[in-house]
Amino acid sequence: MHRIDFARRDPRVVDLAMALTLLALMGLVGGLFRAEGHRPFDGWAYALTGLICLPLAARRAAPMTVLLTSAAAYVVYAGQGYLPGLHLWSPIVAFYSLAALKPPRVTAIGAGVAAGVMVASSLALHAPLFATLAQAVAVPAVAWALGNVSRQLEQRNRQLAEATAQLEYEQRRNIEHAVGQERLRIARELHDVVAHHMSMISMQAGLAGYVFDSDPETARTAVGTIGATSRETLDEMRRLLVLLRESDLEDAVEAPHPAPGLNLLPALADRAGAAGVDVELTTGGELATLPSGLQLAVYRVVQEALTNVLKHAGRCRAEITVRREPGVLRATVRNDGAPAGRTGTGGFGLTGMRERAKLYGGTLTAGPRPDGGFAVELTIPLPRQ
Repeated sequence: MHRIDFARRDPRVVDLAMALTLLALMGLVGGLFRAEGHRPFDGWAYALTGLICLPLAARRAAPMTVLLTSAAAYVVYAGQGYLPGLHLWSPIVAFYSLAALKPPRVTAIGAGVAAGVMVASSLALHAPLFATLAQAVAVPAVAWALGNVSRQLEQRNRQLAEATAQLEYEQRRNIEHAVGQERLRIARELHDVVAHHMSMISMQAGLAGYVFDSDPETARTAVGTIGATSRETLDEMRRLLVLLRESDLEDAVEAPHPAPGLNLLPALADRAGAAGVDVELTTGGELATLPSGLQLAVYRVVQEALTNVLKHAGRCRAEITVRREPGVLRATVRNDGAPAGRTGTGGFGLTGMRERAKLYGGTLTAGPRPDGGFAVELTIPLPRQ
């Protein structure tokens, strides 16, 4: 089994085996048969037979050299009066190899050599002139045609192998791109989860520390909010880590904590309110029927906008509006405090929001309001129902 595989990988093994087989066969036939009018098969005949057959082992590497060597040895062999027999086929096989490996202009030279071999064979057998000319034309023509078919087939196989390799390369590129996009999506998720919840926890911890002695009830409420927010953060982190588990896809499909949707906006507004932001939430239109991926994108944009309010505007009033209108979904987060986001240079919040909008063919604008504060507006086109 290993020998067969090796032969398939290295055709030179096949060529060497063929050359040795022809040498043994021609030597056996020459030694057993005697023909009247021809010299007996002696040592010189064996030597010339070796020169005729053994070069075939290199027919792929140097087909023209093999043809010239085998043809010259055969002409000498036939000219010495030995019975041609099967010896003729070694130069013909060499010419077939030349036609299969080289372009037609080179093969044409080899065709003349093959025709000369056929003439020498016919003269050694005292064949009629008509038969000599017919063989000198027909045999090289058939070998040339077969070799040309083999050469074209090899070219097509090579082109197919190149196309297959290119296709595999493109598939790997696509897979790597998809993996990169998935990692970027998960990175955005982690950024949004950590940034929002840690900002909430930080503000609540500061509030609890500030009123710990003067207002224990408010401090106790702040600590409770920290605990609830921490648990929610752990739940979302656990969901994202499940997505990263490549070894267990079923767990990712059956993750017990689904991705946040627009139905969780009230809870998001309540947490921001507990952190000191007076949030007014307004929704409109049929939001529940929106695709889950789109709901997650809008939720994360609103969450990031509120995170920026907590970071940069502090205690202020914020308005969240999410409306589904004919052919478009609009989400707006406005605050009347400091221009949130202006001091956030170097962060990835606004960049991540714009990427989420672009993912669904939408746009996102963010900037200071003329009357003070900051506004983030997300617009996503929807198919008309």
